[in-house]
Amino acid sequence: PAELPASIIKRLPVRFNYDNRYFKDTWEGLPADGYTKWFERMIDDPRVTVSLGVDFFDESQPYNKKALRAAGVPVVYTGPIDRYFDYELGDLKWRTVDFKEVRYDEGDHFGCPVMNFSDADVPYTRAIEFKNFNPERRERQNPDKTVVWEEYSRFAERGDEPYYPINTDADKALYARYEAKAAAEPKTVFGGRLGTYKYYDMHQVIDTALTAYEEQVAPLLANITK
Repeated sequence: PAELPASIIKRLPVRFNYDNRYFKDTWEGLPADGYTKWFERMIDDPRVTVSLGVDFFDESQPYNKKALRAAGVPVVYTGPIDRYFDYELGDLKWRTVDFKEVRYDEGDHFGCPVMNFSDADVPYTRAIEFKNFNPERRERQNPDKTVVWEEYSRFAERGDEPYYPINTDADKALYARYEAKAAAEPKTVFGGRLGTYKYYDMHQVIDTALTAYEEQVAPLLANITK
């Protein structure tokens, strides 16, 4: 759509064939059993506790920001960096995505996992046909049905799920000010798209997470055990 900023438009690949790969990278892949199983295996450890439905900023809850800061406990924070500082310098701008599920009574609708749309008269930016991500599972898939999710991009507001940093010069300058404040939080490691106001593909997420652990988290943990 015409209102998309250039920083997002330039990331939408133009494809003139039905190559069933997601990107045009030389190498790409997905976890054999999917990302859900991957994460389930990572947290399947007696040393890992997962709590859902909690609010890091709710001071009535035991593991809130204020309490952990006072206790000097290392924290890896992957939420919005401006939210961490209560938006005191202003809001960083994001795009969010609304999803609409469409089911088709046909075996294959697009012929590829992702179809991008740049037409001004199409209200969504791309559509995802999930079964085409895993052609090796075709024998186990319903041959006469397919599910497509249409993605509708818009500017995010507070309370929305932020996906893509707008990253204008003004936003970069604002993030730099928040980054300076983050540097004064030595026990907090800011990570992910939201914590560093950067766009990452999955391989970049994995790389930056491993690097952050080696360079930032591990030293903090070492100091605890001494």
